[in-house]
Amino acid sequence: MENGRRKVWICLLVIVLAAVVVGILYYLSSPQQPSDEGFLIREPEVEEYVSECSDSLY
Repeated sequence: MENGRRKVWICLLVIVLAAVVVGILYYLSSPQQPSDEGFLIREPEVEEYVSECSDSLY
């Protein structure tokens, strides 16, 4: 019984370490140049719509 638990823990440890290594390699291989992609920039129309909706709630 103890031998089986030890094998399961070793297997889980190997899987977790493999996932961490793959994550680090993915992070290091992704482009590191600054980019404007992925940032939310509100336009004036959106801000007006949001303020009009919040005014109508009260």
